Amino acid sequence: PMQEAFARHDAFQCGYCTPGQIMSAVSLIAEGRANSEEEIREFMSGNICRCGAYPNIRAAIRDVAAGG
Repeated sequence: PMQEAFARHDAFQCGYCTPGQIMSAVSLIAEGRANSEEEIREFMSGNICRCGAYPNIRAAIRDVAAGG
């Protein structure tokens, strides 16, 4: 579901950070830490995206966290 959400939300550009972003996002949801935009931003802050796709990454996480 997270990979599909990343594709739907164009949450990757070059793909360099995508595997780590997806793994962190899946863990974030599994740990119950995706309850708000602020929480997602804080717990994903250690993942660097050179392309600046952060808004799309957060949208994909929100989508999956909401059951999408």
